[in-house]
Amino acid sequence: MKKIKIDGLLFELLIPSKEILRKINILFEQINFKYNNDWPLCLIVLNGATVFASKFLQNLDDSVHVSLVKLKSYSGMASTKKISIDYFPYDLVKNKNILVIEDIVDTGFTLNFLKKELKKYGAKNIECVTLLYKPKKYNYSIEPNYIGFKIENEFVVGYGMDFNEKGRDLSAIYKNIIH
Repeated sequence: MKKIKIDGLLFELLIPSKEILRKINILFEQINFKYNNDWPLCLIVLNGATVFASKFLQNLDDSVHVSLVKLKSYSGMASTKKISIDYFPYDLVKNKNILVIEDIVDTGFTLNFLKKELKKYGAKNIECVTLLYKPKKYNYSIEPNYIGFKIENEFVVGYGMDFNEKGRDLSAIYKNIIH
């Protein structure tokens, strides 16, 4: 599928499924080499990062601790400039090393907020792995530690990312075509 339509918007293929899977394996190998048998608490940012995280973590053994955080900062295609916390594992982060698993980092607003919250509740060290990263839009000095793909300032769907809760189930990533 090269082009799709979601809620009246047209999207075209940006990153095919095979390329995504190849990159996830590379990221996993990098991080697994670093942590070896001492993985940090893996904190999956809902809802978008669930597809990426499930593929990324599928080869780990049962000793790795995984939890979830649910933050919201978007409505449709636009940032609300406010972050609401729907779920945060406050009791799990104290004195832990954390690996935040994100689907996409654009301005860094959400990631920066999350890092501050984690530090406030006692996290020792915080790193981030993200499938997509928009360097031209990013507003902070410290980039995510592990980056799958750098993309332009494009609105994307697929592989967990959505437009109005649609398109998350797509196995590839598509960018909006403005017409």
